[in-house]
Amino acid sequence: MRNSKRNITLGVAAAVSVFALLTGCAATSGDDGGGGGPAALPDGEPGAAEDTEIVVAIPFPDITMYSMYILASELGYYEDEGLTVEVITADNVTAAVASGSADIGVESTGTVIEAIRGGVEVDLVAGHYCRQNFDFATQEGITAVDQLDGTAVVLAGTPGDPAEFQRKLVLKEEGWDLDTVDVEVVYPGPGSESWTEFFVNDKITLQPFYGDDLPALEAHNANIIVESLRNWANDVQVAGSAWAQENPNTLVRFLRATIMATDFMLAPEAGAVPENKDEVLDIYEANDFDVAALRELDSPWVLDGHLACPNLYFDAEAWDTTIETQSLEPIEFDDAQLAYLLKAQELLGITNEGPSTLTYP
Repeated sequence: MRNSKRNITLGVAAAVSVFALLTGCAATSGDDGGGGGPAALPDGEPGAAEDTEIVVAIPFPDITMYSMYILASELGYYEDEGLTVEVITADNVTAAVASGSADIGVESTGTVIEAIRGGVEVDLVAGHYCRQNFDFATQEGITAVDQLDGTAVVLAGTPGDPAEFQRKLVLKEEGWDLDTVDVEVVYPGPGSESWTEFFVNDKITLQPFYGDDLPALEAHNANIIVESLRNWANDVQVAGSAWAQENPNTLVRFLRATIMATDFMLAPEAGAVPENKDEVLDIYEANDFDVAALRELDSPWVLDGHLACPNLYFDAEAWDTTIETQSLEPIEFDDAQLAYLLKAQELLGITNEGPSTLTYP
């Protein structure tokens, strides 16, 4: 991601160790699923923003995944709320938010749950992506799970990634139960490009993949065995607990503008070809993204619209589903954290309704 020509810029946050995250930033509230509760919010319109310069941390630049922040800036939604937004990349988003080097961050739901369990002073304030796609490829000629016996497979880039449990669950539900065969699970690295490198060099027999991996897999004559879309929370937005309590009007205004940008990206609705596609791609291109391939696509999923909910949905059910599907230890969700999201939704006349079922792209 490059610098925007308006109110959004990109920096780099220094990495913070997980040990420092879970010890130096520990809360005193224990396993309560959140911080000390939201500050009082006024009836009607929010007050003036307390903090007008917002830093948003994301784990890596992506042309579509974090585009709502670019769109909200370029379309003037943040400006209308009295805000400017800077987007930075951080090796550990939750640590960046907890330490104060970022105000708001986007992190995987399971990672946030474990951070809150560890006493990290962050609040889960909104959803980011409300669905997940699960795509898997095997080597040419492998059409049944028993053919994986005695081979190496990839389920995640690094050991301990909660996504490994979800992927294994989806594979089982789709008829590829890895517990019925003797496979070695290997971890080539966090990026799917490294998984694909292992795959095309015949070092593994199965891997998850994303859209940008598909050309290399097809050139290698891979067998696409599973393509599935689940209504499971993917990433969420978090804020430092103290920052949220000190800046309630800022947070409501930020979420309202971000919802508006997400809705603009998805219009007329998730599952339809986006009516604002050309304007959105013009904005991406003005921010130095290569959008030539996206311009050629006439698909409802060109802007990753199959993964997002325009209302930034999240609730206790999404929290519990993450715990169940990622095999995490149960912890109760403090829904008081959603007060800012619910207020932003109320101001826009929408509800916190969960994702509808969509046909796989």
